[in-house]
Amino acid sequence: MDTQAALFKVEILDFSPQYREEFKRLNAEWMHSTFGKYVDNHLENPEMTILQNGGFILFAKVDNKIVGTCAVLKENNKLFEIADMAVTPLFRNRNIGKRLLSEVIERVKKANARQIYLVTSSKLTASLELFRTYGFREVPLDTETSIYEGSDIKMVLNLK
Repeated sequence: MDTQAALFKVEILDFSPQYREEFKRLNAEWMHSTFGKYVDNHLENPEMTILQNGGFILFAKVDNKIVGTCAVLKENNKLFEIADMAVTPLFRNRNIGKRLLSEVIERVKKANARQIYLVTSSKLTASLELFRTYGFREVPLDTETSIYEGSDIKMVLNLK
């Protein structure tokens, strides 16, 4: 049994407008600590940029506090992208990311998608290890079309 998970209950929730600022705060927090600035365009209006196009946003809640989030973009019926994933520093290394990623994979599988991918930074070593643990593998990144500043790695998980 995971002793850290036994210390607190993690609830995984879907996006609700009441969590919009938490989504922005959590992602801006890791972006600023990694890149020194805010570098994303999904955070200002996630309903339009993520949800309206068939994607979804999950939140991890512990003791009435939102401590993590993950946004998934739907590119088409067979391809989804993990666009933003963050856990607040006080709750890192407590399997919050694992819980979010497990739920993401299950939901994308239920949508009958063939693949999930993400574009990220080699600076995020703990995140890279988490994705590798779930079977994501590195593939060449087309730096000409990558829309994420600071990204240098692309990873994919084939589902079928």
